[in-house]
Amino acid sequence: MSAQKELNGPLPEAQLEEVQCVVIPLLNSSVLLPNVCIAEILPWRRVKALQSVPDWLIGLLGWRGETLPVVNFEMLNEHPEARIANGRCLVIMNRAGLKRGPSFYAIVAEGLPRLVQVAAEDLTPGADVAGPYSASDVKLGTETVIIPNLEAVERQIKMLSLGD
Repeated sequence: MSAQKELNGPLPEAQLEEVQCVVIPLLNSSVLLPNVCIAEILPWRRVKALQSVPDWLIGLLGWRGETLPVVNFEMLNEHPEARIANGRCLVIMNRAGLKRGPSFYAIVAEGLPRLVQVAAEDLTPGADVAGPYSASDVKLGTETVIIPNLEAVERQIKMLSLGD
């Protein structure tokens, strides 16, 4: 009975203040996202290239009966050293901000994403916002990570006429 009481009781204060996040390594930087933004992480798969689209749109990916746009976040975010490259894996993103547009899209990851528990005191402000699609850049321990503006990313994807 006491075990059941513990399970139904309030969470310890430390657990309420932490957010489970994922650090996604890109070619020249890393992105920090809440775990709930991510639907799935896949090993690299063939992506169908498209003609007459911005460089940051790598192509289209078939996933669970849907066709998803695949985004190189660093190129979209105008990172000066960004370049087109096949990644190590694809991070399938849940739509976060917009009511309309693709329900899912993919971001190219250059390394294996990793789970981290993040509390407010784990983050310190970075030097500057890292690009037009960044909400902020912060230090997570000794690593600088970008917190992307997912609504702006999704607006940019929605503006493309991809025609399934």
